[in-house]
Amino acid sequence: MKKLIYLALIVPSILVVSCKTTHPAGIYAKAQSTEQQSSVIAAPATQAQVPSNPVSGKENVRKENFKPIATETNQDVVNKKYHVVVGSFGSQLNAQNLAATLKKEGKNPAVVVNENNMYRVIIASYDDYAQATSAKVELQSRFADAWLLVQNK
Repeated sequence: MKKLIYLALIVPSILVVSCKTTHPAGIYAKAQSTEQQSSVIAAPATQAQVPSNPVSGKENVRKENFKPIATETNQDVVNKKYHVVVGSFGSQLNAQNLAATLKKEGKNPAVVVNENNMYRVIIASYDDYAQATSAKVELQSRFADAWLLVQNK
């Protein structure tokens, strides 16, 4: 009977002790402050990309310098004004993988690179802002972060 009582006390004690954190005090506060700093840093970058004329006041439109990658064959990115971007990558390979997936689905995507070496995957290009916005809204069910890009000339 004594063994059963000891066992009943030892098992819960082990469970309680094993649940304690072994992290030094303050580690979570550091992570939180780093996260807060990154959100502060990200905000000005987003504001810097807000377009000026002729697309000022238009929501979710960025204006930047970009060019098609060397292997790009879709000339709409050069000839059209508004481009619906569905992916943005620091790696050209990742951008090309998304473009290849879209091509398999029958789309005609294009990969461009901006002056900061960010690779944008453009799924459609238009001369009319309303058409581009309509296409972006339709695509947001699959690509929630889709946005419009205008060549900064």
